[in-house]
Amino acid sequence: MEVVVKEDHKSEYPNPISFNKGESLILGHLDTEFIGWIRTITTDGNEGWAPVDYIEMAQCKTKGIAKCNYNAFELDTKMSESLTVLSELNEWFLVVNTRGEKGWVPVQTVDIA
Repeated sequence: MEVVVKEDHKSEYPNPISFNKGESLILGHLDTEFIGWIRTITTDGNEGWAPVDYIEMAQCKTKGIAKCNYNAFELDTKMSESLTVLSELNEWFLVVNTRGEKGWVPVQTVDIA
């Protein structure tokens, strides 16, 4: 699916988290703005948002194991830029731009082309 940016997006996370399947994670609070995301600390001590669906939570709900690989890199976008959607998750699109850069953008910042 092709989309066009209707509102600029600038990442607020210069050092996005990433993790690999099987990695131990420390879990914090759920996001109240974007449902389905949880504050997560990776084994390297980096902290950021991760999809709840990608984590197998321990019974205590403060620890978890990654179900798959994940990278939280958000793509900075500009108005009228064309993007190709690779997948959708919890009100975010994973996209690639015309320069081949891949990252996440909020669904509400784009329109279907």
